[in-house]
Amino acid sequence: MATIQTKLKKAFLIAASTTLLVIVFILDIIRKSVGTEGGLLMIIREFMVIGAFGVLYIFIESLWQREQSPAKKLGFALVLTLVIGTASSLLFLISPSGFDVKNYSLIPLGYDSIIWANIYGVVLGITMLIVLLIMRDIIFSKRRRGTNRNFIIFVVLALATALSTVGSRPLETNIVHSIFFGLTVWAMLLNSFRLSWIVFLSKREKIYSIVYGFLLFCLFIGLDILTSKGIEIGKSVAFYSTPLQSFIATVSIFATIYFGMTFISTLFHLPTAEAFDRKISEVSSLHNLSRLVTQVFDFNELVESVTTMTLEVCEAKSSWLEIIQSGNSSPRGLRATFRADSDVTAVALKNISREDAESIMASHGDTFRRLILEGRKPVVIDSVKNDKRVERLTEVMNEFNSMAIVPLLSHDNVIGILYATKEVEYGFDRDDIEVISAFADQATIAIENSRLIEKSLERERLMREMMLAQDMQRKLLPQAVPSLKEVEIEALSTPAFEVGGDYYDFTMLDEYHLAILVGDVSGKGVSAAFYMAEMKGIFQSLSKIYREPREFLANAHSALVSTIDKRSFISLIYAVLDLRSGMMSIARAGHCPMLYVSKDKSEYIKPTGLGLGMGSSELFTRTIAQDQLPFSAGDIAVFYTDGLTEAHPKNGPEFGYEQLQEVVRAVGHKAAVDVRDAIITAVDKHMNHESPEDDLTIVVIKWVKPN
Repeated sequence: MATIQTKLKKAFLIAASTTLLVIVFILDIIRKSVGTEGGLLMIIREFMVIGAFGVLYIFIESLWQREQSPAKKLGFALVLTLVIGTASSLLFLISPSGFDVKNYSLIPLGYDSIIWANIYGVVLGITMLIVLLIMRDIIFSKRRRGTNRNFIIFVVLALATALSTVGSRPLETNIVHSIFFGLTVWAMLLNSFRLSWIVFLSKREKIYSIVYGFLLFCLFIGLDILTSKGIEIGKSVAFYSTPLQSFIATVSIFATIYFGMTFISTLFHLPTAEAFDRKISEVSSLHNLSRLVTQVFDFNELVESVTTMTLEVCEAKSSWLEIIQSGNSSPRGLRATFRADSDVTAVALKNISREDAESIMASHGDTFRRLILEGRKPVVIDSVKNDKRVERLTEVMNEFNSMAIVPLLSHDNVIGILYATKEVEYGFDRDDIEVISAFADQATIAIENSRLIEKSLERERLMREMMLAQDMQRKLLPQAVPSLKEVEIEALSTPAFEVGGDYYDFTMLDEYHLAILVGDVSGKGVSAAFYMAEMKGIFQSLSKIYREPREFLANAHSALVSTIDKRSFISLIYAVLDLRSGMMSIARAGHCPMLYVSKDKSEYIKPTGLGLGMGSSELFTRTIAQDQLPFSAGDIAVFYTDGLTEAHPKNGPEFGYEQLQEVVRAVGHKAAVDVRDAIITAVDKHMNHESPEDDLTIVVIKWVKPN
């Protein structure tokens, strides 16, 4: 919808301006035919011309593009002026009938003079509108607070100068017009010093601007002459519209002054163009490097960018970057012995072969690095031939005569060295070193970020694997406790880390015997989880073969002792409950004692035994013992790991066996799930709601079958 409205608006503007200009042309023909001069009709005609060009200005403004640089605007102005000036001069050769001068008025000698007057007026008027817009855009480049005000003052005075001629005869002198014209010239000069945009041009743009400015200056001098009232073209425009002729002459003079000032100012700025280009290049390179710091994670791309930018900005002959890393983890590349605990790797080389770099490093690599490590600041070798610090370097490399060496510092540690060379002696000045140092600082951040991101990605990968291991370990534990009418069973296991070493399990040995196992692998984390998984396999395979707890533990020890690490062991408590009689057989391999609570008493059941994996099979079998315990209705057995009794807040006491016993006695009359929850709540309160430092497992068995 908006596009249609815009098109309709432009069509209306074109139609309105065309209509007004056609009416003006018809009035000129009538004036020639009737032979009338002056009067109200001529004043109306003048305002019709002014209205037509006002509408044309609005139309041109709607099409105007302002994003081009001043140098391109100058080029556009040159092409436009050259085309219009050349065309006007060639058309003038046709030699129209011309005008007769009578009482400061211009009387056309033929109808062709009227036609050419209308053509010259319209074409030159439109041209000057475009030139004015071009000059406005150039002046507004790098504008300051008063720029807009000064330009508006000029435009207002130029329009006032033109309007002051309304009603005047074409060749008549007007004192008001002269006053306004003088003020307009002052405004021209005021705006002609708005040339700060020249400073920001590149060297190439400055050269173009000098050429454009000079040619425009010359062209507008010629245009000033052509549009003056003493020349036939100027007479044609003056006949067509005195205000328009005044406006064209004013803009043309302003353009002459401004483009002349542009030529002179740009000429004086040319010697500094190279320095400015370099600063622009430095800023652009630093910006690109800053972008790499935050967006580019590829190590090779980073170091390639650093050496390339160093080469371009400092106009160096060659550049390369070395990375110093501890150990043998440095990337593939050129290696040189530096220190016993370090590797030096050339990760990027520009305009220098690996062989030459190897020769330089072999002959003087340690010297360079020693200079950097001792001073931790840039080192400049102004003359390779005469500098005693690198006197042996000339034996292997004669293609450069000066060298800059800059450290990459991270937390006061040298992580790399950036080299740059030039063919001339004393090739590196202070600006070069500052730029290279800035690159080195940014490169340090980028390289450190790249390393941190690699570590983060590796950590994320390990975390994903750990979460997978956690999920797999969770599946190793029973997904549901056995549902039996004789007993209530509740269990909970919480690892201190992503994976843990606690384990509990149940299995029905037959229709009437329930096996219960709770274990704890020494240590925590992944290694403990592996042994836990192995213990599950042993339990599932041996429990059906060896029905007595003592026999089961002895054979489980034999299965583990040859595979478990000598520094590790598994504590285990194993019980078999007869669901018919309520008799429980229990054996313990170095594990926490089982808490037994009945209506009359509470005690810890702790038959002797070593942990699985400790000692020989003979010693383990000799020390293992087995107890039997009858259960009555309401009796409770609590199996747990040491993460429960040893739980403690920071710098506080352990939860302990007595407190566990008190909690279970207090809620012993409740269901097994209430007993389990009461224990968990008591431990959490004791730890002040802090996270546990050890894996924690609880299994609660409550006998509910009536005797």
